[in-house]
Amino acid sequence: MPSIYHLILYFAISFSLSLAISYFWRKLAFSWRLLDYPGKRKIHKKPIPLAGGWAIFLAFFFTLTLVHNLLISGDLNYNHWLGFLGGALIIMIGGTLDDFFNLKAKWQIVFPLLAIVLLLLGGVEISHLSSPFGGIISLENLAFLSVILIFFWLLGMMYTTKLLDGVDGLVTGLGAIGAFIIFLFTSLTAYFQPDIAVAALIFSAACLAFLIFNFSPASIFLGEGGSLLIGYVLGVLAIISGAKIAIALLIIGIPALDVAWTIIRRLRMGKNPFSFSDRKHLHHRFLDVGLSQKQTALFYYFLALFFGTTGLFLQSQGKLIALLFLFLLMIMIVFYLQFKSRKRLKSLLLHICCAPCATYFSVNELKKSYNLTWYFYNPNLVSKDEYDKRLEAVKEASKKYKIKLIVEDYNPKKWHEKIKGREDDREGGARCYICFQDRIFKTAQLAKKHNFSYFATSLVISPFKNKKMIKEIARAEEKKYGVSFLDLNWRKDNNFKKSLDLAKKNSWYRQNFCGCYFSQRK
Repeated sequence: MPSIYHLILYFAISFSLSLAISYFWRKLAFSWRLLDYPGKRKIHKKPIPLAGGWAIFLAFFFTLTLVHNLLISGDLNYNHWLGFLGGALIIMIGGTLDDFFNLKAKWQIVFPLLAIVLLLLGGVEISHLSSPFGGIISLENLAFLSVILIFFWLLGMMYTTKLLDGVDGLVTGLGAIGAFIIFLFTSLTAYFQPDIAVAALIFSAACLAFLIFNFSPASIFLGEGGSLLIGYVLGVLAIISGAKIAIALLIIGIPALDVAWTIIRRLRMGKNPFSFSDRKHLHHRFLDVGLSQKQTALFYYFLALFFGTTGLFLQSQGKLIALLFLFLLMIMIVFYLQFKSRKRLKSLLLHICCAPCATYFSVNELKKSYNLTWYFYNPNLVSKDEYDKRLEAVKEASKKYKIKLIVEDYNPKKWHEKIKGREDDREGGARCYICFQDRIFKTAQLAKKHNFSYFATSLVISPFKNKKMIKEIARAEEKKYGVSFLDLNWRKDNNFKKSLDLAKKNSWYRQNFCGCYFSQRK
């Protein structure tokens, strides 16, 4: 093992190089227009330089060349390290291309796969695993199993850090912590591997220097390549340090579990988990309940440090217990955040006339900002059959998108009494005014009774209805009951057509008239 002075020197070289490259890379990125611009799903408010992962890559591998003799002092040879370097280089090139050209998901995955292939061609393998029940599981005669384990392990690690990179400094900080814990682990007498220890320390230094510019508020981002690189390097270090996968999982366990759940959740929604994006990751939920980016990142750092250092003192069975505890902790955090976010969100009672009109806007706009409840009250419908068809579609949408639903029984008698004498009115005239008023009145009344923060109606989305009339009625009911009417631009971005497309996709009942006998007659 190198002396403490040599370790400090290697750390300082890697740190200084990463710091200097990060500083100058920001200027280059602006001149190359290699920037992440603000957008709907973005937290930052101004363009931020991308592809900063090159600073970590260059500092890490350049410093490794300075200690190349030490790298082959153990069980590894130059082919192993060249395979490692080649894979990392492919990741950075592919990531930078993605940052420039926003590649499709089917092309994005090519580069991580090529990186794994190069690593395997370099001869990296898993020869044995520690059994949680004691003893060693040998894989020497099961080379294919080693390949499969490495493939899924590295792909999982890379996509964990890729999908986690949504908060300033989060992935970079976990990279620095993870590598430093692997350094400590491989410095212990029982697991002494000076080559891996030095490589881990150098990588930790490179990440730590970059973190100075990447921590909130970030002035440079890792980019696609950088976020993948950190997962790749941590995953490889875990393998070449003797398949210490449990240690890596304890360090990055919560994010890994979050990614696993995200994949399952998106598959259940019928979405491609690697191309579809949303703001439902755990770190997004922390932000939604009021934590800042700094607080969110520091919370993840604490978990990584606590569980990672705990793993240094545990045997295989103890690590398994720690992983199970981590899993339970993840579940408790998710339930707590759901409770907290619902409590924090303003409540909204939305009158809904049918599933096609209300669902798209509810899912893509309202649910993100409000604790949403649907209210199905439509006594104007021409028949019980029409009522049941619409209600069935509403119930399906409510169940699929987890939206609470209140249903009023079908009672057209009172409605007919209210519009008596208006049977011959033109469509869109006084009779429609009474019809709108009846439903909006009931919605505002119910909102007041159950202490909703807002009320609204999906009637305004249809281009065939008088939006001005509906809003005038809603404003009057707002004054009467003291519950705020949520006045949004429902018709923006062609939302009505998107609503109909969503209904068609789900095979929901789509009517071709407003609902009452008079509109059907028309």
